[in-house]
Amino acid sequence: MKYCCYIIASCVLLIACNNAPKFELTFKSADIKNGTITLNQVNQTLFTQAITNGNAVINNPITSPGYYTVSVIDSDKPLSAKKSFEVYLENGSYSIELNTNNRREYPNITSASKTQQQLSAYYKIENRIAGRLNHTIDSLLTFLDSRAARGLSKKEHSAFINKTRAMQTKRRKLEPEVLNAYVTQYPDNIVAAHIMARQYLDEHPADYNKIFGKLTDEAKKTPDGQKIADKLNVLIQLLPGSVAPDITGNTPDGKSFNKRSVNAKVILVEFWISGSRLSQMNHSKILNGLIIGDSDKKNFAIISVSTDTDPEVWKRAIKQSNLNWPQVADLKGDYSPNVANWKIAAVPTYFLVDGNWRIIKPNIDIIDVDQEVHDYLKNAK
Repeated sequence: MKYCCYIIASCVLLIACNNAPKFELTFKSADIKNGTITLNQVNQTLFTQAITNGNAVINNPITSPGYYTVSVIDSDKPLSAKKSFEVYLENGSYSIELNTNNRREYPNITSASKTQQQLSAYYKIENRIAGRLNHTIDSLLTFLDSRAARGLSKKEHSAFINKTRAMQTKRRKLEPEVLNAYVTQYPDNIVAAHIMARQYLDEHPADYNKIFGKLTDEAKKTPDGQKIADKLNVLIQLLPGSVAPDITGNTPDGKSFNKRSVNAKVILVEFWISGSRLSQMNHSKILNGLIIGDSDKKNFAIISVSTDTDPEVWKRAIKQSNLNWPQVADLKGDYSPNVANWKIAAVPTYFLVDGNWRIIKPNIDIIDVDQEVHDYLKNAK
């Protein structure tokens, strides 16, 4: 009788195992003869499978549903040609068909997972709106990595880099547009919060705040949604019209800075550090009168807030560059309240504020200062 019980228990266990949810990923690419496909999560490689004659199968169980990164390497191409893309995996069958001719194009993924279907829909919209620009950027980056680029003159190479950066900036500006188009077309999705959490909200906080307001309550309550809400709550304090945060610190002569001592209709607030070559270049433009027209100068002022930690280095940089406008520093570096309150992620960073210290334009490019100041003063009359 006891032996019979063991048999029954074994049979129940076997049936349970056979009925357990299974995960299987089938990969196909007609362009890859041999290579490898890896499954990663949080920078940890979980599975690696060889690609033979364009095919590979992964059927190892996954520990939990979630977002994973799939990387595909073609053994016949340089490592720089590696293709990586994000998928949402849960138990079930996935079929992935990859087009290697376009590195940015999201693969064709067939799955019963509703979350993965939503993710695929997002990348389809992204390709429609930004696909051509993505291709242009990839072509520029490929050229910069080529032997032909190394043969360019220093001036030509620099111009090519500037062109590439301009295209990348243009591409970043499309991110909220793509996301908004997706949320508009698929209002009940839950993946928009995950996608938004991976984007740089600081550049377009107003746009992202509007998009976040369109998300479902379910999406807002996800860890990604809560993370976005926390960040936007800080960023919207730096939106145009908001009262600018205070600036703490002293001037080079040791006096406490008082922002009310600056008398101007428009003020450029600069965050910089002495070791920044770009900061030095922009200071030269300011000193040579290249960032503001003569007619607007009488209503314009500048305040530079340093993120230096060494007072002597800071003062020496001011003297060497002949900076003749108000300078402020609390010498706490990245731990400064100025950095935290103004959400400074990189230096130099610039803000335009009005005479009442309300933000006119956050994170403005220095080349746009002249036009922005001119338009503001014209409309203020």
